[in-house]
Amino acid sequence: MENQMRENYTDKRLLIPVLLGFFVSGYSDIVAPLTGNIIVKAFAGNADALERISFLPSMAFLWFLFLAVPIAAFMNRRGRKIAAQIGFAASFSGLMIAFRAAGENSLTGYFAGFGLLGLGNTFVQMAVNPLLATIVPQNRMTSYLTVGQIWRNVSLLLVGPLALGCAVWLGEWQWALVAYALVTVVGWVWLLRITFPEVERHGKTAGAADCVRLLGNRTVLISALGIGSFIMADVGINFVSGQLIGTSSSILGSTGFYISRIIGTVIGYFLLRRISDVKYLRWNMAAAFVLCFAMLFMQQQSLLYPAMGLMGFLISCVFATFFAAATKAVAERDGNGVAGLMILSISAGAVACPVCGWLIGALGDTSMGLLLPLAAVGYMFWASWKLNVE
Repeated sequence: MENQMRENYTDKRLLIPVLLGFFVSGYSDIVAPLTGNIIVKAFAGNADALERISFLPSMAFLWFLFLAVPIAAFMNRRGRKIAAQIGFAASFSGLMIAFRAAGENSLTGYFAGFGLLGLGNTFVQMAVNPLLATIVPQNRMTSYLTVGQIWRNVSLLLVGPLALGCAVWLGEWQWALVAYALVTVVGWVWLLRITFPEVERHGKTAGAADCVRLLGNRTVLISALGIGSFIMADVGINFVSGQLIGTSSSILGSTGFYISRIIGTVIGYFLLRRISDVKYLRWNMAAAFVLCFAMLFMQQQSLLYPAMGLMGFLISCVFATFFAAATKAVAERDGNGVAGLMILSISAGAVACPVCGWLIGALGDTSMGLLLPLAAVGYMFWASWKLNVE
């Protein structure tokens, strides 16, 4: 009955605060460009620190591995809104610790701050995706999840201009972290003032066994691995590109990447209302694989900047497509379990930078770090042929 009511109805009063949650959910991804473009340079000459720095982005993703399923159970007991508020509070705290670490140039502080930021973002991402799926029509779920990715990409887009602007006007790049922290406070207060439908809670508590059981569904398994591959490609490309470009403005490469992601999600929002999301994924992954292979041989900045932008466009609708495919493949009562599996897949970002760093060291060429994103895109192209086309 509820599904029928939601077929053509969206509660717009609840939509904006949930989309603001998507903005906050992008914070874990800003760690990779900040690490590859700013923090690495701050510790130049310190060989011991440089060996450990590539693990900084991992601190923002490890929590997804360990806590995604327990948070799914928590949301079934206490609701998605409370989970989101916990995430907002932890994200705020992590940002402020990282801000202080930047002022002291403390690697330990960075690990603590980004670790807490990752913890908070695990709660936020676990909550906002199924929250959005709850308040929008099911037959337009992919397009609305794509809108959520637009908001998420805006937060990622801003990291380059904010960091450079704060460095120029305020003397320190880390004031950008304070700006993100203020947005987080606004989101926490907004969530506090609204009430979501009680459908978000179910009497039965989903445990680890319930979530693992969902992997028996072929579509859920393919989608979970697809989201993991997407995150590895996203994080790996941004980490390696900063070292390939190698200039003080290299972080703007990430800016172009996320501008293109936003353009891609906007276009995708309209296209996915008219064409199959799986077919659209297939076309984009074919092009992305060819482009990622070509990037292995690019040396000139004049080629790398537009290549990164095009890559951002091509992978812009991947997350929404896989998440929607998995959600539609199971009964709605398993929505939190699907969210747990999909967000657990984000933990793949924890291995992206160390693996890319190992490839660079082992093969003696920075561009070889792109072999991991290439493999990830290859899987997503394969997966696009295994998902059912609606």
